[in-house]
Amino acid sequence: MPALLRALGLCLLLAAPANAQRAPARVQQRAADRQPPTAEPVVVDRNGVMRWTANGKEVALFGVNYAAPFAYDYQSIKAMGLDPKRAIDADVSHLARLGVDAYRIHVWDKEVTDSLGNLLENEHLDLFDYLLSRLSARGITVILTPIAWWGPGYPAPDHPSPGFANRYSKPQMLVDSVARRASVRYVAQFVQHVNPYTQKSYGEDPNIIAMEVFNEPWHDLAPPVETTRYINEMVASMRGAGYRRPIFYNISEHYSPAHGAAVCAANIQGVTAQWYPTGLVRGEALPGNPLPNVDRYPLPWRQTPGCASKAHMVYEFDGADVTVPVMYPAMARAFRGAGFQWATQFAYDPLAVAYSNTEYQTHFLNLVYSPAKAISFLIAGEVFRRTPRGFDAGTYPASERWGDFRVSYADRLSEMVTDSVFAYTGSTTTVPPHPETLVRVAGVGSSRVVTYTGTGAYFLDRLARGVWRLELYPDADPVEDPHSRGSLKRSVTRIYRREHMIGIELPDLGARYTMLPLNDESPHLPQRSGSMLSVRPGAYLLRAAGAETQLNASSIIAGRRLGEFFAPKASDGPTVVRHSPPPSVTAGGRFNARFDVIQATQPDSVLAFVRYVGWQGYRRGQKLEYGCGSTGCGWSGSIAADTGRTGALQYVVSVHDGGKAVTYPGALDGAPNTWDFTGTQFWTTRVDPRGSLIVLFDADRDRSRVVNPGYVPGATTRSEWIAGSTPERGAWLMGVDAFGPTATAMAFRTMLRDGTRERLNAESNGSLDGLSLRVRLRAQGTAEIPLALAVILTDGSAWGTTVRVSTAWQDVDVPLQGLARVPLVLLPRPFPSFLPWDLTVGSPATAPDARMLDGVQWGFSRAAGMANNASLRLEIESVHLIDSRGTR
Repeated sequence: MPALLRALGLCLLLAAPANAQRAPARVQQRAADRQPPTAEPVVVDRNGVMRWTANGKEVALFGVNYAAPFAYDYQSIKAMGLDPKRAIDADVSHLARLGVDAYRIHVWDKEVTDSLGNLLENEHLDLFDYLLSRLSARGITVILTPIAWWGPGYPAPDHPSPGFANRYSKPQMLVDSVARRASVRYVAQFVQHVNPYTQKSYGEDPNIIAMEVFNEPWHDLAPPVETTRYINEMVASMRGAGYRRPIFYNISEHYSPAHGAAVCAANIQGVTAQWYPTGLVRGEALPGNPLPNVDRYPLPWRQTPGCASKAHMVYEFDGADVTVPVMYPAMARAFRGAGFQWATQFAYDPLAVAYSNTEYQTHFLNLVYSPAKAISFLIAGEVFRRTPRGFDAGTYPASERWGDFRVSYADRLSEMVTDSVFAYTGSTTTVPPHPETLVRVAGVGSSRVVTYTGTGAYFLDRLARGVWRLELYPDADPVEDPHSRGSLKRSVTRIYRREHMIGIELPDLGARYTMLPLNDESPHLPQRSGSMLSVRPGAYLLRAAGAETQLNASSIIAGRRLGEFFAPKASDGPTVVRHSPPPSVTAGGRFNARFDVIQATQPDSVLAFVRYVGWQGYRRGQKLEYGCGSTGCGWSGSIAADTGRTGALQYVVSVHDGGKAVTYPGALDGAPNTWDFTGTQFWTTRVDPRGSLIVLFDADRDRSRVVNPGYVPGATTRSEWIAGSTPERGAWLMGVDAFGPTATAMAFRTMLRDGTRERLNAESNGSLDGLSLRVRLRAQGTAEIPLALAVILTDGSAWGTTVRVSTAWQDVDVPLQGLARVPLVLLPRPFPSFLPWDLTVGSPATAPDARMLDGVQWGFSRAAGMANNASLRLEIESVHLIDSRGTR
C-alpha cells in the first residue's frame, strides 16, 4: 500500500486454438517459459534485463495486487458470512478472464508473524497459500513482498494483530537492532515456508519468480551507507535460507540521489518503483483530462552507478480517482518506454466487496462493478506485452495513438484493434480490419461486431471454426461517486441481471447461428427476434448453422470449464434517477439531457416535463429515448429553452412502469400532467439572454470542480471556502503558505462543467477574437501578487499570461487572443515526487479553439529571495467568458 495514501487517508480465455482440447497458444508459451533448464525460472542479465531461463526471452508481465487473505478484505468477507476461498476462486477466474499474468502483494506481516518474527501458521497464511495455488493453476506469475509494516485495519481502525512490526515505526524497522533481527528471522522462514496446496516452498515454487524485501521502506533515520547495509543483511538472510532467485528493493520511496545510489550498491538484482500520476485520496472523482499526467515516466537513477545492471519493476500503480477508462493503456505504454518489465496495479477489488469500493476508495477496479475500466485494463496488459522496452510514442496528444492501440479522452474510450483481437471500453464506430480473422472480442456497449444495450462487459472467444463462446456479465449501473468516502453500508454501483437483445456479426458464425447456455446457474435459453437474440448474464456456446462440436459446459480449455461463470446476485434498493443539469443555456437554445434510471427492470417509458418559475403547470411531456454510448446507457432528449424567455428553467422526469408513474427528483407518485400533482423538487438550469456572459467558474457552485495540487514534499498549500465580496457571495481561498526548501512553484485548477462545455460548443465558432476571461478576485495580504493565469483546453494544452492582482476586489479582464502556450501543470501532483511537474502539450503551431475550453490554471512562483514560509493567497469569486465586441 502506498505511503502517500496513508499520509493522505490516515496520516478472456486467451487466443483460442482450432483444437478446443488444447490450451491457447499464449498459455502454452507461458508454460514453456516456466520450464527452465536450471532450477530458477528467471535471471537478470548484466544489462539489467530479466529473462526467462528456458529460452532467453525478456519477461514482460502485467497484473494486479489483490489482498483477500489479509486485512480489511479478509475481515469484510468474513463479516459478510462468505467463504474466503470461494471468494478467491471467483476473483482469480475474473483475473484470468482479463488476461492478467502477474500478481504481487505486500504480505501483512503483522497478521502472519509473532512478536519475535516467527511465521505463524494461521488462517491468513492458509488463505494466501490457497490463493497462490489458484494463481499458479491459471498461469499467473507471482512476485512477493514479505514485509508491509502497515496495520491490518485500513480504512477501518486497526484491530489487534500479533506481528513484531507493531512495536516499531516504519523508519525504526530499518535501524533498530531488535527489529532487524526479527525481520531477518521472518524473511528466512518466509522463503522456506512450504505451501501445502503446491507442496513447494515459496523459494522453490517456479511460479514465484522473485521477491521484493520491504514495501516502501523509509530510510529516514540513518545515512545512505546504512541503507545498503540493511538491504544486504536482509538479502543474506534470504540467501542463507536457500533462496536463489532475483531480489528487488524499492528505490522510489523518499527518493534522493543518495538513496538511489545506496540501493543500487546493494546485493540485489532489481529495483522497484510505484506510479500514482493523479495523486491519491481526492475524496471524489477527478474532473478533466488525466492523460497528460501519464505521458511518460522518467527514471532519475538511470545514470546512477550500479543501477544499469538492475531490472525494473512497478510494484504498484493506478490512475487514482479517475473514472474515465483511458489511463491503464497509456500507463502501460509509458512503463515500457521507461524499461519496466513488471507492472501490477494496486489494488483489484474483491468481487465480494466491490459494490461499495470501501477497501481503497481512491482505487476502483473490478470486472463486474467497473466494466469499462476492466476492459481498459485488459487492453493495457496487451500494450505491456506487445510494446518493446524504450518505446516512444511522442508527446501527448500524439501519444493517444500507437501501434494497434488508442486512448481518447474526448471519446472516453480505450481500444485495441488487430487482425485477431478487437477490444473496446464503450460503444465505438471503429471497424476491425479483418473480421474474418478475429479470435477474441472484449467490450462494453456496441461495435461493428456486437450490438448490445446492456452495460456489463462481454467476451467472445473463438473455439473452432463456426464455434464461439460468449461470456456476458450483468449490467453495472453507477449510483454514487466511487471515490467518495466508503462504507459497506452503501453501494457505489448496482448490479442487475436484466434481459437484453444482442446481435453478433462474425463471418464464420453467419446470420442464423444458435446460442445455447453453458453456465450452471439459472441458464437462460435465448429467443431470436430477427438478427437479435435475447440474453441474460452467463456463458453461452455459439454455433454457426451446420457447424459440429462436442463441446459442452464440462469441457475444459486452458484449465477452465466452459461453464465457469461468477457473477453476484442482483442488487436491492429503490429506483434512483441520476442527472447533472447544465449550469445555463441561452434563450432559444437547447441542451442535451441524459437521465440514468437505475432499477431492476427497464421502465416502459421516461418523459421529461419542463416549466419556468411562476408557471402553474408544465409543458406537455417529452418522451426520452434509451440509448448507449461510450459513457454508458441512459434516457436522453434535447430540451429547448424558449426564445425571449429567461430565468430559471425547471424540469422533472416521470418513470412509467406497468401503468404507474413516479416523478423524479423526489420519487413522488404520479406524473406532472395530472391535476393533483404536488411535486416541489426540480432540476434547474438558468436561461440567459443571447450574448450574456458564460460562467466558467462560480465559487458558490463549483467546489467539486477545483483540483488541488495534493502532496508536494515540504510545501503547504491552502484551499478553502470563505465569504466573498458581499454577504451573499462566497469565495474560494487558495494559495501557498510555504513552498518548502525545494518547491519553487505551485498551481491549482478549476474545471468547467460538462454542460458549460456543451454551451460553448453550441455558441462559438472556435475563434478567440474578442473573447476575454473576466476574473473577480483579490490578493490576500498586503502585497500585489503575480498570478500565472492560463486556460486549459480539452486536449491538455495550456495558454496563459501573467496577471498582477492587488488586495482590493477587482474584475480583471484577460484577452484570450494572443495568449502564449505555457506548460500544463500536472495536477494533482504525481507521485513519486521526482516525476515531472509540468508538460508542454501539443504542437506549438496549433491555435487554441474556444470550443475546447476545459478549465483555468492558477499558478504561483516563489520570487527570488522569498522566504520558504512566505504565503501567496488569492480569493476568487468567479470567472466569466465575455465578448468585448458586445455580442457577449
